[in-house]
Amino acid sequence: MQADAALWARAAQADDAAFAEIFDRHGDRVYRHARRLVAQQADAEDVTAMVFLEAWRSRTRVRVVDGSPLAWLLVTATNLSRNLERGRIRHERALRQLRIEDAPDHAEHVAEEQGVTSRRAPVQSSFGQLSRRDQEILMLCVIEELPPREVAVLMRVPAGTVRTRLSRAKKRLREALEAGHPDVVSQWRGVQG
Repeated sequence: MQADAALWARAAQADDAAFAEIFDRHGDRVYRHARRLVAQQADAEDVTAMVFLEAWRSRTRVRVVDGSPLAWLLVTATNLSRNLERGRIRHERALRQLRIEDAPDHAEHVAEEQGVTSRRAPVQSSFGQLSRRDQEILMLCVIEELPPREVAVLMRVPAGTVRTRLSRAKKRLREALEAGHPDVVSQWRGVQG
């Protein structure tokens, strides 16, 4: 199996097969990352497609970190997801101003009945209170499990800065969770024993 760096070098020269292999290797991970950032599954699929379209269009300028374009793909997914969510918010605001009522979405009700939303809601709510920089550091280092040195190269800051920001972001998330949802924190501590 060819290394990502070699595949990407071929893809940068417009090799379709190499680019397809990069997609096969990283497409699912980019999708999962986007799914955590957007409300709908279809939006995550759109973001994933847009990420790889942008990767193809920018293939000679993509930053390869530690021999892989994955970090660039994930950061691009983050940015595109934010743009998509901003557009959705603008659209909803425009609809409210027009006084057009949306049909109720039964998907949230189904998810609530399955308990998915209720278990995730406190953490999502607390995560949403964090700054964009804190969210980005947590998404890349904790959720995507990228090493701080890779994130540092991507963000063009020292690795120590990433570790410091990560530590502070974790602390702020814990504080937001404790302040807004102390019952969840006490349940979690009970499970840890």
